[in-house]
Amino acid sequence: MSVKLRLKRMGRKNRSFFRLNAIDSRSPRDGRVIEELGYYDPTSKDPGKQFLAKLDRCRYWLDVGAVPSETVSSLLKKNGVDHKQLRLPHPGKPKPAAAPAEGEAKAAATPVATPAAKPEVKPEVKPEPKPETKPEVKAEEKKEAAAT
Repeated sequence: MSVKLRLKRMGRKNRSFFRLNAIDSRSPRDGRVIEELGYYDPTSKDPGKQFLAKLDRCRYWLDVGAVPSETVSSLLKKNGVDHKQLRLPHPGKPKPAAAPAEGEAKAAATPVATPAAKPEVKPEVKPEPKPETKPEVKAEEKKEAAAT
């Protein structure tokens, strides 16, 4: 039996909260639970009450081999749990830096060559030669051939 740490949706429409559970991977999202480990309420104003969990039990399940979902991994990481089983999303492209101050703007305006930057090489496109056809000449030749 493989165990996952994932969230179980509860509450009403547009007012949902989630319970953090250790659950069999084959059971449905809101199905039978092995152990309740905490809760996550994203609508709570107090950040201290947004996510509460039994961190020692979460570490136990991670040590046993439970696989957390990405959301659970990020929540546990934010609360200080550091484990090799945590699946954290890969960082994307770095965001562009904020607008520099006036003194930095002049320095930023001068281009700096980087060794990794390669110039873009566009392939040359050669136009195809057009065949020389004279439809008028061919039409005249056809008339002469038909007349003879």
